[in-house]
Amino acid sequence: LLFDELNSFKEDLYNSFLDNLEKNIQVDIFFHHFNIDVFENLISNNVGNYNYYVIMPANLKGTDKVISTIPKDKVYILDQTQKELNKYAAIFQNFEKDFFNGLEACLNEIKNYKKLVLSFSNKKQPDGIVKGFKIFCKRYNIQNNVVSSLEELIPQKGEVYIILEDKNLIRIIKKIKETKFILAKDVGIISFNDSLLKEIVEGGITTISTDFNWMGKRLAEMILNNEQVRIENPSQLIVRKSI
Repeated sequence: LLFDELNSFKEDLYNSFLDNLEKNIQVDIFFHHFNIDVFENLISNNVGNYNYYVIMPANLKGTDKVISTIPKDKVYILDQTQKELNKYAAIFQNFEKDFFNGLEACLNEIKNYKKLVLSFSNKKQPDGIVKGFKIFCKRYNIQNNVVSSLEELIPQKGEVYIILEDKNLIRIIKKIKETKFILAKDVGIISFNDSLLKEIVEGGITTISTDFNWMGKRLAEMILNNEQVRIENPSQLIVRKSI
């Protein structure tokens, strides 16, 4: 397994994958941390060492060149994918569609606010998230903004903050508390990727999330059955008390 990074939901994916494999299968996991040189070295140094290679290319450019050194039927692309990798078996998120559908599912709640603010880092996050966000805001004529950092952001009444990373979720909650605004009344929060933390924090945070447990289970089935297919992982909106 070549993952981009380890976090709570990637850990759920990893554990689900292991739980659904046969017990005699050995799994080694590596991380490239969004560094193309590390990515290339890890693959180059391990060609021929494994029966299967499960690879998260993330948003790295040019990954197809080094992946092509592995026999096609031994490669499974996971999570983010790219058009250059469409020839490989995969289980992936459709970020543009999932993000649009998630926001549309809570349109009535969003209409209670004046503006959507998306916190987005193009170093790690897929472009499809921004595309889905922009399409949604344009279709429903919603004022919006995309910010690369929360450091200088001062929460404003009537805004909904869409947060992709857990550290930024804690940061925005702290900022909201400092302004004395009331969550779900004065401001709202929608987070990406569900976790146990988000079920509890501030009475529950609304999330748009793919099912990482299902992704891990289905990936194991694909490998055990030698399925050469491309599958779009399911996603859903989970409404809680933050909007």
